[in-house]
Amino acid sequence: MARRMVGLSFGVALGVALLAACAPEAAVGPSSVTKAPRIVPVNAPPATESPSFRLDKAELRRAGIDATQIAKIDASAFRYFRLLARPYEIRTCDAFRDVRWTLPTVAVHGDLHVEQFVVTSETYGVEDFDQSGYGPAVVDLVRYAASIDLAARELAWRCNADQAVEKFFAAYRSALDKAPPQPHPPAVVDRLRRRAPQARAAWLEWVDRQMLPLPGGDEARARKAWTRFTDLQAAVRPDRPAAFFEIVRAGVLRMGVGSALERKLLVRVRGPSADPDDDVVIEARASEPPGASGCVWRPDQGSALHVLTFMALLGPRMPEVLGYVGLTETADTRPFWVQSWTPGYVELALPDVETQAELDELAEAAASQLAGHYWTRLPEPLRVYQRYAQLKSFDLVRERAMKLARELAQETTLAWERFRRTP
Repeated sequence: MARRMVGLSFGVALGVALLAACAPEAAVGPSSVTKAPRIVPVNAPPATESPSFRLDKAELRRAGIDATQIAKIDASAFRYFRLLARPYEIRTCDAFRDVRWTLPTVAVHGDLHVEQFVVTSETYGVEDFDQSGYGPAVVDLVRYAASIDLAARELAWRCNADQAVEKFFAAYRSALDKAPPQPHPPAVVDRLRRRAPQARAAWLEWVDRQMLPLPGGDEARARKAWTRFTDLQAAVRPDRPAAFFEIVRAGVLRMGVGSALERKLLVRVRGPSADPDDDVVIEARASEPPGASGCVWRPDQGSALHVLTFMALLGPRMPEVLGYVGLTETADTRPFWVQSWTPGYVELALPDVETQAELDELAEAAASQLAGHYWTRLPEPLRVYQRYAQLKSFDLVRERAMKLARELAQETTLAWERFRRTP
């Protein structure tokens, strides 16, 4: 099949305000749907004070969120919640400041919630590590428990949020105590796999529809920018010829909720052969700077490798192609982190959860994955100490974390209701 090189200009495209549409059905194709964009609550206090959950529509519009996206946030307290990852972290850290010296530092997801569950043809589990860092596990405990509470208010069937939260906490403690067994896939996994486009040609057609045109011009700069990535791949993966990364198509990626204002590009490359059906799809993305934080440490330098590090520590899989690249000429510009997309990738959405048993299974799977990673990813001499410290910390914060999650979920709902009433 003849190929047409699409003209692209990364330098111009990086300045484009990227928008995102969050449909109720699950999105297909990897994206980080829950990172907090560069939006601060109304009258945001200094980082040393607890931030409000109030968001202002005028501020969102100035930041680049369009009317369609605003309407979707209007319609769902859960979508509103997904914009509040960093305020949740700060509020949680403040609430547990009195016991901070007894909370061990561990790898935390940073934006853990029900819809962070991803299914591919071979794997499943929590993904999306843009907000990950090192801090106390209570940040993840509160965020996920609050997400269950908010999800329960939107599910079409009668849901027992307290039961799912109890399952989550019980599974989390169990995974701290001993290495969790190989889990049985939640029932929703098979259903999502059946729904996703598994045929590669159909999947690639879907990918092409996700690319928005890049502004024309500056072809030489674009080629030079992509050459930096191919040079890196040649150094670390000499088994792949340079033609593997020849650009077939490229465009701006519009996907996500909290990540709507991040710089994201989608690039379709030649792959292992000239057959279009084995093209490889690569996402290049620059996450927002760390900004105000509570008790989770994230680097404010060299951050492109940061996301990939936590993908390796906490994630269920690593992509076929990964790495980092600077897509602009200046050395002080944040680099992009890069990952390939996996055919058949599906991100869970709340309507995919059909029963209490499925919600409970998802909570248990998330807990086992996030709490149990140190059994295989940490040096063995540290594991016994990590186990002891985390169990002690977990038992100390458990009841308080559950209570705080309910309170923050209620506050989120009130803030969202106010948001809906504003023009």
